[in-house]
Amino acid sequence: MKNAFLILTFLSLLNVQAQELDIHKIELTDIVLISTISEYIKETKQNFSEFNNIGYIKVSIKSVNKPNLGNELKRVYKIEDVGIEILDKNEDWWYPNYYTYIDNKLIIIYNKTIDDVLNIKFSNKSKRKFRKILEEYLPPKKKFKFIDFEGDGKTITEIYRHPTYLGSESYGIILEIYWKTHQIRKATHYD
Repeated sequence: MKNAFLILTFLSLLNVQAQELDIHKIELTDIVLISTISEYIKETKQNFSEFNNIGYIKVSIKSVNKPNLGNELKRVYKIEDVGIEILDKNEDWWYPNYYTYIDNKLIIIYNKTIDDVLNIKFSNKSKRKFRKILEEYLPPKKKFKFIDFEGDGKTITEIYRHPTYLGSESYGIILEIYWKTHQIRKATHYD
């Protein structure tokens, strides 16, 4: 009986890991995070005119902390502007856990705490839906014609998305929220 219980438990765990999830639209409630993202959008639009028409914001939840003795840090977010499409449609790590909108900009949210622990798989339907949403924030696709000099000299037509905006040259910002205050700093290559 005990062995049967262990086998059923093991099989149910395998079933949970194989379950495909959806990418959810959410509403943010953290006022500090919302205002920081809004301010970052305004600054980026001022510094990079392309961001007025294309590009989106990527937020990575770096850590979440419950109050510990001597540790005041509550949450850490990395916020950056991006303008590229999902390069490998089959790789789930390209897809965010959540998305929302602030100031008419798409905000995609990656929860690194979850991603580092679980091997999350998104449903194909959810990935297609998200790519369609993302499409509005990317530069349009254009036809390019090439002459195949290595082959028989025929003209080859390809459709590409010319990346007119990849993101600002900075690494974004880090928002550290403490239990009584918050701090914003420029992100570095190592964040």
